[in-house]
Amino acid sequence: MRQRAVFSLATVIAAPLLLSGCLSNPSKPHLDTTPFETIEYKGQQGLAVIKASSLYARGGTGQGKTVALVDSGLNQELAEFQGRIANAGHDFVENRPGTTDRVGHGTQMAGILAANKDDQGMHGVAFNAQLIPYRFGDDNEPFFFDSEIAQSWQAGFNQGALILNNSWANAIPATEINEARYNQVMPESLKVARNLVDHGAVFVFPTGNELKREPLAEPGLPLALPELEKGWIAVVALKADGTAINAKSNYCGVAAAWCIAVPGGDAGAEHGLLTTSKDGKYVHTAGTSPAAAMVSGALAALHSRYPEMTAQQVRERLLSTANRTGVYANSEAYGRGLMDLEAASRQAPESALN
Repeated sequence: MRQRAVFSLATVIAAPLLLSGCLSNPSKPHLDTTPFETIEYKGQQGLAVIKASSLYARGGTGQGKTVALVDSGLNQELAEFQGRIANAGHDFVENRPGTTDRVGHGTQMAGILAANKDDQGMHGVAFNAQLIPYRFGDDNEPFFFDSEIAQSWQAGFNQGALILNNSWANAIPATEINEARYNQVMPESLKVARNLVDHGAVFVFPTGNELKREPLAEPGLPLALPELEKGWIAVVALKADGTAINAKSNYCGVAAAWCIAVPGGDAGAEHGLLTTSKDGKYVHTAGTSPAAAMVSGALAALHSRYPEMTAQQVRERLLSTANRTGVYANSEAYGRGLMDLEAASRQAPESALN
């Protein structure tokens, strides 16, 4: 899928693992994250940076939550996805139920998001979540496939997916988009997006891989249509160790209020985020595409920790608990900050549910 602004390869280095205590009440025992910090966990280098083991230790692994994967399809036969498919989805390239994945991008994103915890290679952020894959055009810009994308979103929502992962974006700067222009480019998708956000869905998009100070069209769309913001997340990609923005990622820019930062890797062979390939091997991938998939997985896992919340309340919790210290205080680059699943998974105050 040649959505050239987004699909790319690069680097990740595992960060030190941290044991998280229940800081709000020192009398409580330390949270035991060790059982989750397996070789497989460490194989997916970004998990340690976002402190995923703390969320797992508190019961948030994605159980009971479904994510729509709108991409180049998925090889559903792989062992990493056995038990992870809620519905076979639809292939809009070949116009049939189920999907293939000739390009491999969708399968790689699915691995970051929800590959099984099976002591093999790596596992996804939400290793107990369910996926519904959709395939649209393999070799051109998304705006050529407006109808296919709109149908994918609606079908995924109808099948129970409140989180919609979109590891792609149209190569138009968000600052050049207004409602009238986007309605010319993606009229069907815009109509569906508005409706689904009104009904509680959350859309996740990457900022793009052009090393610019502004995101691409879709991640920045709430600038032109503020009513979308409550159901929108833009994702910026960090270097492997999470210390700074990577060598390709666009900044959060005008999307800062709804943007979050996660590891996406950087340039160099075998230094990206480890994930699944369409032929069943493990490969490294990097850029803002896998960063977006990591955030979609985190939303699903966090929602399973807080099933009493709506998906949009979980979205706000993920954004509001991000780490904004040090370099992450620069909202132009990092938006709301570095995603922190330890902070996000601490006991939610009752006010968050109102």
